[in-house]
Amino acid sequence: MKKIKVITTGGTIAMGEDQNTHQIVPKLSGKDLLNSVPELNNIAELDLIQYSNLDSSQLTPKMILELSKLVKKALASKDISGVLITHGTDTLEETAYLLDLVLDTEKPVVITGALRSFNQLSSDGKANLVQSLQTIIEPHSKNKGVLVVLNNQIHAARFVSKIHTNKLWAFDSINTGSIGSIDHCGVHYFYNLDKQVTINTEELEDNVQLIKLAIGNDDRLIQASLDYGVKGLVLEAFGLGTLPKSIVSALLRAKKEEIPVVITSRCLEGRVYNLYGASTGKTNIAETDIIFAGNLNSTKARLVLMLLLGQGLSKNEIRQFFGLKLKM
Repeated sequence: MKKIKVITTGGTIAMGEDQNTHQIVPKLSGKDLLNSVPELNNIAELDLIQYSNLDSSQLTPKMILELSKLVKKALASKDISGVLITHGTDTLEETAYLLDLVLDTEKPVVITGALRSFNQLSSDGKANLVQSLQTIIEPHSKNKGVLVVLNNQIHAARFVSKIHTNKLWAFDSINTGSIGSIDHCGVHYFYNLDKQVTINTEELEDNVQLIKLAIGNDDRLIQASLDYGVKGLVLEAFGLGTLPKSIVSALLRAKKEEIPVVITSRCLEGRVYNLYGASTGKTNIAETDIIFAGNLNSTKARLVLMLLLGQGLSKNEIRQFFGLKLKM
């Protein structure tokens, strides 16, 4: 029987109803969570670490980087065949992607959670835990990067997003579809992925702001971020990555101050690139020295930028990484 490291962080999968407020709050410790699903012990030998017991909205990128060190240590053990992480669904996609960027291993790493607490009708936590372990012990799960297992589906960390607030099918892989599925016959994969490039860093820069643009926005939020010493910016722009003329002066200031500005799209699917050449006066958008993030959404692009700045890369090196090295 394979030995699996289980790291619990909290989230709905470990929550229940407070009898006084009737709100969903943390209830189960990591040990309680595993004990509530005795079927898990028929699948693998489990070795538990409770990292936290938090709603995932309370986690931070630095906490996830610390979590990655626990995962690396577990994976380095010869008797550990893989790692299962339980997590709240609100920021699960960010944790999965950050881990995918910093881990370099052939062993399976799976993250799961639940949309319903353990005491709710149609609770999905038990099935997600069982199917996550099934995925980890499946030989074909090696060399696939970090995987997210929820609702009978397997998603690659680089593509998965939460697309609904609370439906059981809340997660989907934008642009690509899920990488696999689990049914009564076992674990099935639909396609393979190029190996993700690993960002080797012990630090990240958390002073990176994300600003969503809407019709009629001016540059006040960007200017304010620059005033407060931001180290990097991600702008969620329109369509292919078009930007309003009203923010060009702020972008030129960011260029002068050598602050990298990464552009993503508010569209759910597709890539961003410089096509329309929006301009104001004599300034073309391309002259503002912005960096296009391909098909990454804004939250994932922000994580990449945090890690690259943590490595101490220059703006040109960051541009090359987004354009040439990063697997999307």
